[in-house]
Amino acid sequence: MRTLQEAAHEASACTKCRLSVGRTQVVYGTGNADADLMFIGEGPGYYEDKQGEPFVGAAGQLLNRMLEEIGVRRADVYIANVIKCLRYNARIQLADGSWDRIGRLVRSRYDGMVMSVDEDGHLVPRRVVGWFESPLGGRRVFRLRYRSAKNAGAGRVGVQLTGDHPVLTDRGWIAVQDLQPGDRIATGQGLSPLGRDVVVGSVLGDGHLAAGSAYLSFGHSERQAGYALFKANVLAELHPRVRGLSVAAVAGGETQYGIVQVRTLAHRALGILRKDFYGPKKRVPSWLGKDLNLRMLAIWFMDDGYMRIRPHRQPLAEIAAVGLAERDLSYLIKGLARLGLPATNRRGRIHFDVLTTKVLSVLLAPYIPPSMRFKLHPEIAAAIPFDPSRWEPEPAEVMYDDVDAQDVTNQRRTDTTYYCIDVDGTHNFVTAGGVVHNCRPPGNRDPLPEEVDACTPWLREQIALIEPRVLVTLGNFATRFMLDKPVSISRVRGQRFPFEGRTVIPTFHPAAILRGGGEASTQMAALRSDFLEIKRALAEMPEPVEEQLGLF
Repeated sequence: MRTLQEAAHEASACTKCRLSVGRTQVVYGTGNADADLMFIGEGPGYYEDKQGEPFVGAAGQLLNRMLEEIGVRRADVYIANVIKCLRYNARIQLADGSWDRIGRLVRSRYDGMVMSVDEDGHLVPRRVVGWFESPLGGRRVFRLRYRSAKNAGAGRVGVQLTGDHPVLTDRGWIAVQDLQPGDRIATGQGLSPLGRDVVVGSVLGDGHLAAGSAYLSFGHSERQAGYALFKANVLAELHPRVRGLSVAAVAGGETQYGIVQVRTLAHRALGILRKDFYGPKKRVPSWLGKDLNLRMLAIWFMDDGYMRIRPHRQPLAEIAAVGLAERDLSYLIKGLARLGLPATNRRGRIHFDVLTTKVLSVLLAPYIPPSMRFKLHPEIAAAIPFDPSRWEPEPAEVMYDDVDAQDVTNQRRTDTTYYCIDVDGTHNFVTAGGVVHNCRPPGNRDPLPEEVDACTPWLREQIALIEPRVLVTLGNFATRFMLDKPVSISRVRGQRFPFEGRTVIPTFHPAAILRGGGEASTQMAALRSDFLEIKRALAEMPEPVEEQLGLF
């Protein structure tokens, strides 16, 4: 049988999967070749890739500390792991909103900030920490765009990238070559939930999204100037402009009353929404049947709603919806019903009964500013005050749009080198064609099946050569891989599982502890308990038996 060093040397030249394209070097493993204790993680991150050694960052420091607490030196254990590019002129969005070519960023080793998407879907600036160039080789090439991308020249804005490159979709990270019709990709553009709600409510009401250069505009009479300014204020992220106008009641007649006109700057996110709300004429997108919320409804009701107050009768609410097709009205009525507001359609107006009118006012009262309280049920308006916190600014969230991915592999091209960057923390970046992942996957995503298949023989041989008495799996993925079961780390951590005369003990991945937020202290206590169990297992286990390893 060959030595561990010989196996590591052969693995260093492995090209069995796509990870070989973006890596700096193979992170084979490190430690005592005769160790009784072996740790198995998922895959190398940025710093591991640079240094060629697993667990060298903050997670590695925590692992070292846990080993010290049970009287084990890191040098006495062995640590191993279970375990794509763009055309030069692909445009990347920088943190200041400008765009630059990825080839220039790579060639100049740009280490500034680019736009990215965090795990909560927020658009955030992140620093570039790595640069990659790789030959195209035999990889396929795709042109990636989304439906509402702005027209430029002969076609829409997009990017060309290799087919193995993962992009963010509404069903997760998917390689471009595996995208399917109907997939929606993250555009890299977005609004805050507040901005989106106000825009949607306004378009349902008095607002309009312009074609071409997408901007939102609306106007209100000077009697409702306070309301117009209120909406302009909550739409601050779209940089609205406000102006007063005098208009005539009849075209060509004398000036009779003033209006307040509000118009936002053009924004790509508004172009995405416009595609949903406009075809040959204005329409209601079907998703409002499930996504209509109280902020959208509050704006819509303040724009087009009316409270009928008659002597000796209970108030009744209604919303004007003239000009909408029956199907559009059905989506709105479905959305209202989901909010607990049953309604009926009568000749283009949505009506609420007496009880529902009260419920409507109760739900909307916290959202209605002083200038528009007259639209509420009088009793409710007096009892439930306006709550300004319902309209506080929120971070922008990425929006999704229908994908357009075309295989252009056979088109004539002069590019033979493709480029990628690594982004700190989030490991993705915004391009003119959507949000794409780093070439080399970081430790925060599970390796793909083909990547696991390529790496499995190396891990199998490592275990056979080292012959540890105790194997410790770090995190969900490594645990599921070793136990070959869809288990949860929180349920199996600290337990012992037999493995060919050895013992497997699962525990939390140190990186999960470091980003655990409010649960970090609880997880840290569990990690310490698991390491004490590891110490006991080492003391109790007999020397390993000599036998063929056959569970892979």
